[in-house]
Amino acid sequence: MGKTWPHGLALLAAALLCACGQAPQPPGPADVERAERARPADARLAQRYEQACVLCHARPDSGAPLSHHAPSWSARLERGLPALVQSVQAGKGGMPAGGLCADCSPQDLESLTRFMSGPSP
Repeated sequence: MGKTWPHGLALLAAALLCACGQAPQPPGPADVERAERARPADARLAQRYEQACVLCHARPDSGAPLSHHAPSWSARLERGLPALVQSVQAGKGGMPAGGLCADCSPQDLESLTRFMSGPSP
C-alpha cells in the first residue's frame, strides 16, 4: 500500500507542480529601475555595457532579458554560461552577433553576460 503525504507536504508539492512551466515573473518597476541604474564596476566594461547592452537589457519591452532580473535569466542560465556567451557571439532572436559590441572580446562578452544575469551590484 502507498504512503499518504501529510497535508502541508501535499500542498507544497501541488504548488511546485503548478509553478513548473509557467512564464517567468514579469519585472516590476523596482526591477526596471535597478536595471537602468546598474553598471559594471570596471570602467571599460561599463562603457561597453552603455554602448551595447543597456538599450535592450534595461527595457522590459525589448524582449531581451532584463539585467539582474533572475526570473528573466533562469531558463537561459540552465543552459550554462558557455552556451549563453555562444548565443551572444553568434546572435540570437533580435540580438545581432556580438550583441552590438563590435569591439568586445569573448572575455568581455562573458563578463557582460555574467554581470547582466547575476544579482545587482
